[in-house]
Amino acid sequence: MKLFHTFAAVFFGVALSIWLGRADLHTDDTGILVGLIGCGGALLALVEPRRPWIWGLLVPAGVITVELWRGPGLQVLAIAAVTIAVASAGAYLGALVRRLSTAR
Repeated sequence: MKLFHTFAAVFFGVALSIWLGRADLHTDDTGILVGLIGCGGALLALVEPRRPWIWGLLVPAGVITVELWRGPGLQVLAIAAVTIAVASAGAYLGALVRRLSTAR
């Protein structure tokens, strides 16, 4: 059963990453995208809390790829740092909530 949870979380993480990358191409709502990145990391960590660092890297991968496709530069490094930090913070918060809610 744990293998299924991991597979499902990775599948939805990749799907969310692709969707966020596509949304980044067609919108200028940076605040909404950052919020979705943080919430995505937290929700995936709630499903699979054993490895939150994976969600911190997987969720913003689509946005980082789109920004690299637009053109490399120092701006991409800043975007990568912010999106990975937000996704990681959300993922570790989600993992903490899951562990606190199941620990008795």
